[in-house]
Amino acid sequence: MRTPTHPKFRGARRLRSAATALSASCAFLLACAGLPAAARAAPQAQPAPSAGRGLSEEQARRIVPRADLSGLSDEQRAQFLEVAGDVFDYAGCKDTLAKCLGANVQDVHAVRMAELVKALLLEGGTPSRVVEMVESYYASFDASKRQALKTNDCPVLGDAKAPVAVVEFSDYECPHCAVANKPLHDLVTGAEKGKARLCSKFFPLSGHTRARIAAGCAEYARRQGKFWPMNDLLFAHQDELGDENLKGYAKQLGLDGAQMLKEVYAGRFEGAIESHLQEGIGARVQATPTVFVNGRQHMLPMKLQFLQRSVEDELEWRQNKAFVYEGRDGREKKG
Repeated sequence: MRTPTHPKFRGARRLRSAATALSASCAFLLACAGLPAAARAAPQAQPAPSAGRGLSEEQARRIVPRADLSGLSDEQRAQFLEVAGDVFDYAGCKDTLAKCLGANVQDVHAVRMAELVKALLLEGGTPSRVVEMVESYYASFDASKRQALKTNDCPVLGDAKAPVAVVEFSDYECPHCAVANKPLHDLVTGAEKGKARLCSKFFPLSGHTRARIAAGCAEYARRQGKFWPMNDLLFAHQDELGDENLKGYAKQLGLDGAQMLKEVYAGRFEGAIESHLQEGIGARVQATPTVFVNGRQHMLPMKLQFLQRSVEDELEWRQNKAFVYEGRDGREKKG
């Protein structure tokens, strides 16, 4: 069993998880029998319901009544219960997620956390992998985990005054970077417009022979006010980054392709590229794309729904410095 990343729960997890597993097991057996807990004597300790056994939506509702597990298969609902008994809530409840989803618990963030677990299971994550991702995600909010990254030396998409800076280190020959291009753009121009801005940084990998040349072309385009359309063209044609191809992309944007390559090969943009690369290395970037949200590494899938969640949680964290919901005025905030 993994050690909890939240310091408030350090040292208590093993005992509480064992108790939760036993409690969940008892609730599961009673739910299957359709009888209230008070109608039966305390059962002998049984293993927690396994993923293979499955759990109906009605049975799951009796165990974690505040969680919406519709859309999950019976097996995934059992996996949800396994995860919920193993991770701790990160707001006011101060117990396992399973306990914090009880009918009489008021912690708003437990429901939101349950939505994250559900989404990760729908992505195909195994219980152990989901536990790892959820714990890594919440641990990343701590100030000690954040990197001090510049946001004034890169092209910016979205509202330049948006409170959340999303910094991406990418490589033009990286297929995962090409896939991430659209959701990142949609994040700052649509879903979180006015709340988040995107800062793109070069991180050409040594094994990609044309990535650095492509980065130079993108930097040339940036200085001509055409970075983002060039960026899109390079990702859309990342298997076609030869010199003639690059000149063709420049022509599409009304740029002088020959002059562009002349300046790239002369090393005019090496300073900007190397500055981004060294900053990424200093921030412990090891692969592309790597994304930071106000300096904390994005630990979830590079899809719009997870990026949007990360921005919304960041806004909540900026306000409270914690996921704490006690003492509110009764209105449920987003988050």
